[in-house]
Amino acid sequence: MLKNNIIEPSKSEWSSPCILVPKPDGSFRFVTDFRKVNQCSKTDSYPIPRIDDCIDKIGNAKFVSKFDLLKGYWQVPLTDRAKEISAFCTPDALYQYRVMPFGMKNAPATFQRMVNCIVADIEGCEAYVDDLIVYSQTWEQHIGQLRHLFKKLSQAKLTVNLVKSEFCQANVVYLGHVVGQGKVKPIKAKVEAIEKFPTPKTRKELQRFLGMAGYYRKFCQNFSDVASPLTNLLAKNVKYVWSEETENGFNKIKAILISEPVLIAPDFQKQFKLAIDASDIGCGGVLMQVGEDGIDHPISYFSKKFDKHQRNYSTIEKECLALFWHWSILMYIWVPLCTQCLSSQIITP
Repeated sequence: MLKNNIIEPSKSEWSSPCILVPKPDGSFRFVTDFRKVNQCSKTDSYPIPRIDDCIDKIGNAKFVSKFDLLKGYWQVPLTDRAKEISAFCTPDALYQYRVMPFGMKNAPATFQRMVNCIVADIEGCEAYVDDLIVYSQTWEQHIGQLRHLFKKLSQAKLTVNLVKSEFCQANVVYLGHVVGQGKVKPIKAKVEAIEKFPTPKTRKELQRFLGMAGYYRKFCQNFSDVASPLTNLLAKNVKYVWSEETENGFNKIKAILISEPVLIAPDFQKQFKLAIDASDIGCGGVLMQVGEDGIDHPISYFSKKFDKHQRNYSTIEKECLALFWHWSILMYIWVPLCTQCLSSQIITP
């Protein structure tokens, strides 16, 4: 790091500890513990995009390119004052960063603001921190977009990691999903990891499994109901006992994901349909659009578990609550003509 001008000797009054964290491949990652610095840092509230928003905007694009910025944060130089605050100690000396380090709480917001300024005038280009994606309907348009992007990156002196980049593809892996050609699918390797996950023997292992599966909950119809036996084990004052019911819920989640579920990308020029239903445990819904084959195709599934008070609601009250919850989730979608399906009853605004 010293040879590559990432850090330099320091005389700062600040000093954060550093540690080496083992990686899965046996090597070590150098980490600076900025928790004390973060506690007294003023928060930068610049928003990070929603992952679902970034994926939805790709839509029915026929050509997609994805780019990863090499060591993203390290491409952002620090001011003299920020260098002093970034100082860290080793057994031999005190050093400070010359570039933005990982671990500072405002680093994601700072980087997102910078990238947004770079891609602001590029049509069909989205950025999620250091992951950029370019999408278009025609080859000529796509080449023009790439030239524009490379010109802007060159002016900003940012470097692209070619190893993690994909050029002019029909489908690319982006933010944990396979996107392109109007379809959205989970990554096969991550689904295989969920499929091979052993039966959780502790609460921590169960939380890990639910975290992995929950990332793809929008592919699972009524995920909250299916996962209810598992989430009940995480409640306070509940003894951790793995029963046949929890085993069935565990296997059902796996079965849904390994069935290779596919969602369609939303077309914001067409009408949307929202179908919802409620049970004694929770509610579920699905956002749909009619495809070229005239059949309703799912865009995303939603679900939520009722608390002990909401379980006492009447059926119509539960379904109205489900409608309210799902509509609040989908407020970011502009739907001039939308049909809500309340069980078998149709309500039109």
